[in-house]
Amino acid sequence: MRIAVLGATGRTGGEVVRQALAAGHEVVAYVRRPEAMNAAAGLTIVGGQLEDGAALVRALAGCDAVVITLGPKVTQPNVPIMQTAVPAVIAAARTTGVDRVVVLSALGAGNTFANTRYPYRFGCRTFLAGNFRDHVAGESQLVGSGLKWTTFHPGPLFDAARTPHPTIVDAATGYRMPGAPRTQRADVAAAILDAIDDPDTYGKEMLITSARQAA
Repeated sequence: MRIAVLGATGRTGGEVVRQALAAGHEVVAYVRRPEAMNAAAGLTIVGGQLEDGAALVRALAGCDAVVITLGPKVTQPNVPIMQTAVPAVIAAARTTGVDRVVVLSALGAGNTFANTRYPYRFGCRTFLAGNFRDHVAGESQLVGSGLKWTTFHPGPLFDAARTPHPTIVDAATGYRMPGAPRTQRADVAAAILDAIDDPDTYGKEMLITSARQAA
């Protein structure tokens, strides 16, 4: 499989790239600063800005799926990253015939606020609110796009090793996440890659946390 990754120089995007290459996939890293990526077998690096439609088309050409692992920093809540990137990706995907898009979102963004508990819910209403508005502004455009999309909504992200039984649940079930839903980036990357060819996740907002689901 050939997978385009936006946000490949970030910590979660980098983990997606590492796991994808280890699994034998080809990866196209679409990055603003190509010099920030190290060359590797199976990796193609394409430089470009989020709004550069022609460069995005070059990156997505021949790909089977695109993964978006971008997101605004907590310290820059008003930077329109997702609302810029998602429509650009939709347009490039239509041009190139790529119909599978998987997006890293956040727990509490949009409909998934209903799946949160305190104390995490407090952060959703305060210092995370600006970031979530950007996520919703971008990701809402996937609905009705004609693409096979999935969004993943993890809790706060950490860099430990993969866990054996992360909780991965469709948000539409109404499942309430833990009040402190710590999530390992390695678990998120694995879930994203597993979902690419899983039709059961199409058109769904998937919750994920490294805490095991209660029986």
